[in-house]
Amino acid sequence: MKRLTQTYLLISLLVVPSMSFAIETNAAVRGLIERIAPGHAKDFIIETIAAPAGENVFVVEGRDGKIVLRGDGSLSQAVAFNWYLKHTAHVDVSWYADDTVKLPARLPLPTRRILETTRLRDRFFLNYCTYGYTMPFWHWRDWERAVDWMALNGINMPLAQTGSEYTWQKVWREYGLSDEQIREFFTGPAHLPWNRMANIDKWQGPLPQSYIDGQHDLQKEILARERQLGMSPVLSAFAGHVPEALKATQPALKIGPIPPGWGKFSAEYGTWFLDPLDPKFQEIQRKFLEEQTREYGTSHYYAADPFNEMMPPSWEPTYLANVARAIYGGMAQTDAGAIWLQMAWTFSYDRAHWSDDRLSAMIHAVPQGHMVLIDYVCEKRELFRETKAFYGAPFIWSYLGNFGGNTNLVGPMDKVDQRLSAAMDDASLTNLDGVGATLEGLNNPVVYEMLFDRVWAGSNMGLAAWIRHEARARAGGPDANVEKAWEVMQKRVLVDSADTIGGRGVIFQEREPSLRGEADTMLHSEIPYNNADLMEVWKLLLRAGPKARESSAYRRDLVDTTRQALGNMGLTLREQMATAYDRKDAAAFEKSAGEFMALGRDIDGFLGTRTEFMLGKWIDDARGWAGDKDEQAYYERNARTILTVWGGGRLTDYAGRQWNGLIRDYYLPRWQLLIDAKLAELRGGKLVDRSALEEQWHDCNWKFAMATDGNYGASPSGDYFDMSRALFEKYAPVKLDMRSRPGAGVAR
Repeated sequence: MKRLTQTYLLISLLVVPSMSFAIETNAAVRGLIERIAPGHAKDFIIETIAAPAGENVFVVEGRDGKIVLRGDGSLSQAVAFNWYLKHTAHVDVSWYADDTVKLPARLPLPTRRILETTRLRDRFFLNYCTYGYTMPFWHWRDWERAVDWMALNGINMPLAQTGSEYTWQKVWREYGLSDEQIREFFTGPAHLPWNRMANIDKWQGPLPQSYIDGQHDLQKEILARERQLGMSPVLSAFAGHVPEALKATQPALKIGPIPPGWGKFSAEYGTWFLDPLDPKFQEIQRKFLEEQTREYGTSHYYAADPFNEMMPPSWEPTYLANVARAIYGGMAQTDAGAIWLQMAWTFSYDRAHWSDDRLSAMIHAVPQGHMVLIDYVCEKRELFRETKAFYGAPFIWSYLGNFGGNTNLVGPMDKVDQRLSAAMDDASLTNLDGVGATLEGLNNPVVYEMLFDRVWAGSNMGLAAWIRHEARARAGGPDANVEKAWEVMQKRVLVDSADTIGGRGVIFQEREPSLRGEADTMLHSEIPYNNADLMEVWKLLLRAGPKARESSAYRRDLVDTTRQALGNMGLTLREQMATAYDRKDAAAFEKSAGEFMALGRDIDGFLGTRTEFMLGKWIDDARGWAGDKDEQAYYERNARTILTVWGGGRLTDYAGRQWNGLIRDYYLPRWQLLIDAKLAELRGGKLVDRSALEEQWHDCNWKFAMATDGNYGASPSGDYFDMSRALFEKYAPVKLDMRSRPGAGVAR
């Protein structure tokens, strides 16, 4: 059906003379072109065309020495521009502001007319958690590039959580709370997503007023640009979470605690919920949405997610239905066109409790079409298949792919392609409204670009051909070695057996280091592929031609491949340590331990060649929000905490970054403590006291997290290519356990 529609539309375009199309001087799209390709906006003609009913359309072609971009609106025209960049100019545009875009001085003309359509009109992007793991300290420069990337990839429903606290501050003032009480209710900047989801209050607060005001100003810029480019940002709504201090100023309100313990936080950081039958519930919703609309406008989409990863006060279906009615009721009273977006992660996370009667009661309490479910992690579990397609409510098929921003090479591309194809081709899924990416951190960009390209491809995208074109874009043009590298990457490294759920890292990141196995770790280091295959990818990328080396996308691919391959080797070197320990050979153990630690330091140093792998850049961005030295220290502590100890409980190391500075000063010192203790034992000392080590590790973690010296460089150093090649020559001869299994045995 997809191709028939395209054929019909193509014929209609061919039979109408080209000049009959009104040329639209779309300022937003021209601005996008000028930002990505400075000086080249004059080379493009932008035209608006009609799309088949219920679809979007774009066309790319050449005419009279110009590049013609057609679409049914700004966003479709932006997608046309991206198609041209990738397939004709061989240019990939990254979501990172630091990545330069290099185009030829004279842009090539398209050699044929391209027409694509899609019926998946909703394309959702981001996750509450992305605002903690990636974006809490971004400035407009970072956001501007990210919004441009969204437009190029056709995203029209970005989650827009920036600046929510400014609106809430105004609302809570009306209920008698002081600014001090309100700021104490909020968490630190990087932990705000979990305050917004009602998981924790107060942690690393009070939130500075400078941040509240600055995020408000930033949100206005973000929303203005998103709307200019044809997007409908998804703003916040009230889901029942209130400050504890409200009990004193509003004693008549029916406020009770949500059962505490999320993330092993103490009751001090617990959260509070207003009874949905309390008449003030819908009043608060109205006040918040009215104030938010005054500040930020509205696109009629609102995110509200009660009881995420928590027990509600009651599991009675009637109670849950009342919650849904109260949340939506306040929305509808303020905005008759309100559409509530609810993340289905809430229900799949605790499927045992969220039974059909409970979930259906909550969904059916909202008028049909006014609640859209985001099926959050479809690469792992398609919840719509277990719930009669969410009992008929509209839903979005979503790929998550990344928890905590873990720096790990993963992406089950075949599975994503096949599952999305099956959903798109299922005629019974009349309520499949779109596709989304709910990543917790920006990582593995190729998989997400494939996901959004997949939207336009109909029944069969042709993954092998897509990978070939993507490789050329990342290399800046045809390059046999880069194309072969990506073929191997897709087929043998980014495999379907890869698990995107939970923490993934390398052995250097083990929370409680051990010589074999994984004693107690948030980040599992096993890999589902043969590391020899990743070494082959590395080798092929090193053979790339000089043109590829000018491409920022190629540079990132080489750095990321080098990082992952070396990290996987850590398991082999750890096994050598364990073998020497089992033999009671102190000299061999010391030698192997030295090689293991040297590998970790080599990885750390090499990652300093790219800003997205640098702790210094993260800290520098955080400190950039401060108005004075005290605030600089505050922001740095918060920036370090989210990456490391998180909140002191089971989420320690959840963010799992392999970054320059972090490996050297946070992860490796824990290993050194274990190595020193084991070596002392082998030289005749007493057996290692594991409990004492655990205390040392804990102290080591917190010392790092609370440091505020800000002495990490924010600019890259070293030649990425020369360093990668030298590391390949140094470590390629290492005899690998090619499957890099965690190992077993007696050593610990």
